[in-house]
Amino acid sequence: MKKYSKIIALMLIAILALSLAGCAKKDETAATVITVATNPEYPPFEYVEGDATVGYDIDMWDAIAKKAGIEYKIEAMDFDAVISAVAANKNTIGLSGISITDERKLTVDFSNGYINAGLVVIVKADAPYATTEELVGKKIGVQLGTTSDFAAEEITGKDNVAQYKTFLNAIMDLQGNKVDAVIIDKPVGQAILASLKDDTLQMVDMGLQADWYGIEVNKENPELLKKINDALAELEKEGFFDELAVKYFN
Repeated sequence: MKKYSKIIALMLIAILALSLAGCAKKDETAATVITVATNPEYPPFEYVEGDATVGYDIDMWDAIAKKAGIEYKIEAMDFDAVISAVAANKNTIGLSGISITDERKLTVDFSNGYINAGLVVIVKADAPYATTEELVGKKIGVQLGTTSDFAAEEITGKDNVAQYKTFLNAIMDLQGNKVDAVIIDKPVGQAILASLKDDTLQMVDMGLQADWYGIEVNKENPELLKKINDALAELEKEGFFDELAVKYFN
């Protein structure tokens, strides 16, 4: 009987160990906190208000997280550091008005596009620029690492592109006649012009490319990507993005 008792005891210990290991694994998964890498200098998509990071993207992500049961924390950084942060960490996502491009897809995965923020050009109101051909050889301001950066280089050549940490800095230099134009995402340009109330500036649509924003996800986390896309689809059906448009773009 002692022999069988020992066997039974060992079996019970093994079962208990497996059970505890399973619980630990479950708890570890449940406790995973997603880091939201963002550059909060990009109104109205993400910006700082008081001590909080707010904006279109932040409201959207909070709604996604609630639907998908995701815990998260926001981490501010320069825009050109966001994609590196996502590529380096399975539990980091990039949310910063990020355009979906084939080049970026080589490094990270993207959610479905959630807003089409086409590129436009801001120039002085009395400037004679109506087409991209008229900007050839001119000094164009952009935010470093954005699609406007790439578009400006194609138009005027790398040596004539002035790169800034934020679009606002680029526009301030346009006000000071240090650049001839600024290429910018349309909703961001609208928000900045509305806040500046500067009649010497105007926005011109020169037929630049469409610019869909998406959420960057580490390539090793397809489960998270699916949760995000499922939540985005639900929010679209519920009319959530119409509400965001009214709130941030009037």
